[in-house]
Amino acid sequence: MAGGKETPRQKMIGMMYLVLTALLALNVSKEIIAAFVTINDKLAMSGELLQNNTLDTYNEFEKKRLAIKTQGGDLAIINLWQGKSDQLSKRTRQVIGFILSESNEMIKMAEGGQDWVADRDEDGNIKELRSLFDINAMDNYDIPTNRFIGGNPMQPKQEGLALRDSVLKFRDYVTELMGTYTVGDRKFEFKAPENEEDLKAALATANPDDTVRIAQIYHALSLPEMLEVRDAGRSVQRPWPSVMFDHAPIVAAAAMLTALKVDILNAESVAADFMLSKIDAPSFNFNKIEPMPFARSSYINPGDSLNLRVMIAAYDSTDIPEIRFGINADTIPEKWTTTTGSIPLKGTSSGDFIVKGQIGVREKGQLTWKDWRFRYTVGSPSGAVSLPELNVLYRGYPNKLTAAASGYPSFRVTGGGNVDIRQQGQEYIASPGSGREATVNLVGVAEDGSTANLGSFKFRVQNMPKPDLRWGAFWDGDSAPMASLGSSNRIGAMYPPAIPLEATFTIVDWEIQIPGARLIAGRGSQLSEEAMRLIRQAPRGSLITIATSYRGPDGKTLRKNGSFKVQ
Repeated sequence: MAGGKETPRQKMIGMMYLVLTALLALNVSKEIIAAFVTINDKLAMSGELLQNNTLDTYNEFEKKRLAIKTQGGDLAIINLWQGKSDQLSKRTRQVIGFILSESNEMIKMAEGGQDWVADRDEDGNIKELRSLFDINAMDNYDIPTNRFIGGNPMQPKQEGLALRDSVLKFRDYVTELMGTYTVGDRKFEFKAPENEEDLKAALATANPDDTVRIAQIYHALSLPEMLEVRDAGRSVQRPWPSVMFDHAPIVAAAAMLTALKVDILNAESVAADFMLSKIDAPSFNFNKIEPMPFARSSYINPGDSLNLRVMIAAYDSTDIPEIRFGINADTIPEKWTTTTGSIPLKGTSSGDFIVKGQIGVREKGQLTWKDWRFRYTVGSPSGAVSLPELNVLYRGYPNKLTAAASGYPSFRVTGGGNVDIRQQGQEYIASPGSGREATVNLVGVAEDGSTANLGSFKFRVQNMPKPDLRWGAFWDGDSAPMASLGSSNRIGAMYPPAIPLEATFTIVDWEIQIPGARLIAGRGSQLSEEAMRLIRQAPRGSLITIATSYRGPDGKTLRKNGSFKVQ
């Protein structure tokens, strides 16, 4: 299980693998059987380190994407290789899940059906098993032998062959994922051969820059079909599953499957590094990601509009960059001020202001200066009142008003005609009278208690719109299957989504007319059993009419009819 240049950790894993294989060939004692638990834990720890390193590699893709976007570069290359890395990650989780599921099933057979899964991923694949230390039947070798080999070592069972096949298929998938791609007008292709003897010819169509790493993974995951072992003093060939699991104690077989998992994780790590190396872009270091709103101005006049952009800002909170800036006449570089962190902007006088400068960013270890600019406005004391739901006040409805005033520490909202105002938390509730127009006054209150009128705002006054009738999930005028109507015995009056008013209406009574049947009446929002029986008998194409009396927020009772067609 070698090929290409190996890291020290990879060499360590390989040595543990060899020790594990050698121990399986011995008639081991209880103490050595227990030692397999330690070997399995060491392998699991190495696998966890590999997973953490690979996760860091996957995170680097986002950093490089950020760098390319910042520089206005082409995202085609990172879309290609990050997409491949996503496929690599998903396939790795699936293969590891399969290997660990086989280990879990084997242990369950020895432990009376007790499940040995410690953790699963979001797709249901097994990520981790419980410690082998808790297994009671550590020295049971019949179960691994019977599950993966059977009665004839020269003809292992499908469960044993499937383990080797899963590794080989993963090998082929990963190497082909690495070696097959198109960049510009150059197309490279790699088709994994069935055996290592044909690897050199298969690499002829791949990118010469990729062949070393492709071959490294191919060799590392190439499990031979037959292995040479000593039997009664002579060398014989045995199938791979028979050599790995024949008379292997449960803990030894489980450790061997953990070793296969580590091989898969090692291949994933190498492949992910390879894919990341294909993206020629600097990585911006960051440890925080926050949403940040941006606008050219933080102040607008009534009737104007504001273009607000909300973006994700990624930054390194441990690295405070240097900033050079100037305001208005001082925006020429010769008059810039140098600082770090935030810039205090003082509103000493009203008007429009422009802040312009540069921020130092490290790219590939070099300090690069990036231009930026910001515009803000210092306004005179003023105020405004807005109606967040609709630009109208409705009679009989608790209309919500919000107000804002600049230049004063506090303010109050009062009725200026045909409207009563009361405060409710941070909002105001407006209740208009019978006239067609209402006036709301905004008053600024200074620290010394003096007041100033910041404006009077007029609103149209209208009656509340009538609600629509709803039967189950269907609105007035809808067509619905009999199965749906016949299972819905609730009716209600409410506003459709197009009317953003939060009003509650109560059904007082109802009358339902079904073609060919007598008129049925009832009270409340629930249809009677008698009505439901007649509804279920209505023929297709029938128009069912429901007449209701409902009570609104103002306590008045009104009428509302609705019709529903049976499909």
